Amino acid sequence: MSKQIVEQNYLGKINQILESNNLKLYELNWVFEYETDVLQILVVNKDESIKNVEFDALVKSNEAISAMLDEDTLLKNAYVLEVSSAGAERQVKDKETLLNNIGSYFYIKSNLGIENIYEFNATLKSYDKESDEFVFEFFIKGRPKKAKLKFDDISFIRFAIKF
Repeated sequence: MSKQIVEQNYLGKINQILESNNLKLYELNWVFEYETDVLQILVVNKDESIKNVEFDALVKSNEAISAMLDEDTLLKNAYVLEVSSAGAERQVKDKETLLNNIGSYFYIKSNLGIENIYEFNATLKSYDKESDEFVFEFFIKGRPKKAKLKFDDISFIRFAIKF
């Protein structure tokens, strides 16, 4: 079995199962770990403002997806199914995720330097619809700074944990 077979034949059903458990697909991977093929389904909450994924929702999704895949004859080789959270420090892949997480803390790599700094941790404070810019607040050497960035100005962004 490969990622391509899963995407072509089962992705719709997988998404329906996740949706019924208030989850949505973050990423689907086919990996080889410990001499075993692993179908890895990484998920986030359907309501992205809720950061923690409930363990019960993962278990229910795993059991339902496993039962659905076991019924089919396309899957001939042995594999392990893993349905898990995408993680607390997952990458932000789209603008909508940022819009749903104003007030959250992020690690950012920007294409635009702020005082020659291109990588920083910051809190997303707001979004300006007119300019299509996100406003981030952070500190450089103890001094508060603001960065106004369009989504395209960000080369990489992920959630971060503030200590």
